[in-house]
Formats: sequence, structure tokens, C-alpha cells
Amino acid sequence: MNAVSAVAGRFWQRPLPVSKGALFTLLAAGALGVGWVQGAVNNELLWLVVSTLSDAYLAVSVFVALSLLLIYSAQHYLGADLIGYLNSHRQLQVPIAAVLGVLPGCGGAIIVVTQFVHGRVGFAALVTVLISTMGDASFLLLAREPQTALLVLIVSLGAGVLFGYLIQAIHGESFLRPELPQNAHQVTVPCSLTQGAVPASLSWMWRLLLLPGLVLGVLAAFQVEPDSLFGQWSAYHPATWLGFCGAVVSLLLWFSQPANYSWAVAHTDVEHNPHRLVDMVASETSFVTSWVIAGFLCFELLVYFTGFDLQSLFSSLGYLTVLLAVAVGFIPGCGPQIIMTTLYLQGIVPLSAQLANAIGNDGDALFPALALAPKASLYATVYSAIPALLVGYVAFGLGY
Repeated sequence: MNAVSAVAGRFWQRPLPVSKGALFTLLAAGALGVGWVQGAVNNELLWLVVSTLSDAYLAVSVFVALSLLLIYSAQHYLGADLIGYLNSHRQLQVPIAAVLGVLPGCGGAIIVVTQFVHGRVGFAALVTVLISTMGDASFLLLAREPQTALLVLIVSLGAGVLFGYLIQAIHGESFLRPELPQNAHQVTVPCSLTQGAVPASLSWMWRLLLLPGLVLGVLAAFQVEPDSLFGQWSAYHPATWLGFCGAVVSLLLWFSQPANYSWAVAHTDVEHNPHRLVDMVASETSFVTSWVIAGFLCFELLVYFTGFDLQSLFSSLGYLTVLLAVAVGFIPGCGPQIIMTTLYLQGIVPLSAQLANAIGNDGDALFPALALAPKASLYATVYSAIPALLVGYVAFGLGY
């Protein structure tokens, strides 16, 4: 999130007039209509869709779920009091905020943002965490290119710490820090996790598919063809169809959530109701999966129907590619950032653009602050863009 988020965030918190289910139906009908007009609804196209959805689930979704389960379980069951540590070590708020920011997903960043809204950490910590966080797009990069993900996260961490201390030296401790009344103990967001509870049937389907999906995903990561494990049944592609079913369940699960679903409220609710942890993991995983599917399908279908060479298009942009990546980072939420990471993994945009987008985007973490600190959102946008442009263009100049 960023300054553009300050306007978009208020709209985001209002219920949309069109439900996700209606929107999905409209998009599906449109896709089928285009296929019918093109005369392209055939076995080849259908198998392309099935295999793409399966790949999104087995190569990304199962690893996202595993990562979230490990991170949230450590926080909720092992007594990892991240908030207490952050508040009790004020002189180390910048590096602590950077470490929380590089944690995969938006959970660590949400902690720092909510503490800033409460007036318990300074503006430097807020800017630091927004620079260092990559949001849910980090899960996609970790699943597909873990070495590159490690590099991106280390660079983001370093940029966050260095720039955070610079902001602290310029503005001091109290710059733009919200002043809340003494009795203000929590951020109010017009949504509750109860409203976004996962339907029991979808929850159990998601859980039943997760374990075999994870086994098949790990085997695929080690270059083992999952379908080959089924012997004479391999001709029916059982692993591919299992992945497809997992992707469909993830899509249905995401569409079951309300339009005004709030991750900030979800994290707060789980802190008080740990038994809801698996459902929140399923919800967040389904969100990432849906955007990964969108990115994968857009790329594959564009190439299938047009033969269009996106790599040549972005290559022709030259140094403007980095600027475009930072501009995409201004778009609220993690979805567009996941698509940008997909473009990198497909070899369409260079590593310099990926680095610039990772530093410039803020994931879903800033929504809790929008209502109470809109001015901080504007400043955070400007400040997060500066290291993103610097790092991106330095990497571009070095040939990356």
C-alpha cells in the first residue's frame, strides 16, 4: 500500500455492489463467449486451462499454505510475542520492523502498521516495514525461485534498515505519529473475521487436498513428474487433476469471502481465537492462489490466442520497465504485485524490475492506518518509491 491506497483504501472498506460470485460468473461467461467466437473451445484449450490451474496449486498454493501455517503457529502457539518485543526495544524499532516486514505475507507488516496507528512506534519504523515487505507476492517467488527470493528479501531488508534510519535522522521520533485518546486500545475496521468465516464444507475439502497436494508439489519441485508415480493410471493424469481440484476449491473459498474482508481484523481475531488459525490460512492462501491463477492464465491464454511476445514488448521499454514496476507497486493490495512477480518468473521483466516492485509495494499492510493516518500514507508512498527507484536502476545499470 501507499499514497494511492489512501483513497482506494476507503473505497475498499465499503461493500462492493457486485458480489465476487457474480463477478466470477460474469468473467467465466465472458471467457467462454470469447472461446466460442474464436472457435477455440477444444481439448487443447481445455487442457491448457486444467494444467495451468494445477500448476498454480501444486507449485505455489501448497507452499504458501505450509509457510503460513508455520509462521502463524510459531506466533500463536510458541509464544512469539513480536508486538511486545517491538514495543520494549524502541532503539531497535527500525531493524525489528525490517525483519517483520521481510516475513512472507503481510502478517509482520500488519503488526508494525497497527502499532504505528496506536502511536507506539515511530514513522521511521512504518516506512521501514513498507520498504522491506513484499507482501503475498513473496510466497510465489519463494515457491518458484527460492534463491532469487532470498536475494530480493535481503536487498529489501537492507534498503529498509538504511532508509529507515535516514528517515529517523531527518524527522525524529514523533513525525506524523497519530495521537489517539487514552482509552483507544484498538483499530476499528468495519469488518470482522466472523463475517468472513470459511464455509465448513470448503474448509474440509481444502484440508483434505492440502497434504497430498503438498507431497506432489515437493516431488515436482525436485523434478519428479507427479503423474508418473501412479503407474498404469498415469495416463489419466491423476496428479494434474488433483491440483486442478485444489485450485478450484481455492477459488471457491476466496469467492466465499465478503468484499469488505479485512486481513487486519483477521489477524487480530486469530490472536484471541487461535482455533480459527487454519481457516485464516485457508483464506489467505486462497487469495494468493486466485491471483496466481489469474497471472498464469492471462499469460498462457494471451500466448495461445495471439502468439504475442510479451518479453519483446517489455524489452523495448528499456529503462522504463523499472519505472513501470514501481508504478504497479503503487496499486493497493497484493494481487497486482503477484502478477508482476509472475511476469518476472516467465522471463518477461528483468530482475531489476522485480527488485523495484518488491521494495516499492506495501502489500495489504497499510489498510488499518488509512482511516487514522492518511497523511502518513502519502509520505510513505513518496519515501518507499525513492529506494525502489534507486535499487531498481542500479540493478538495471549492472545488467540485471
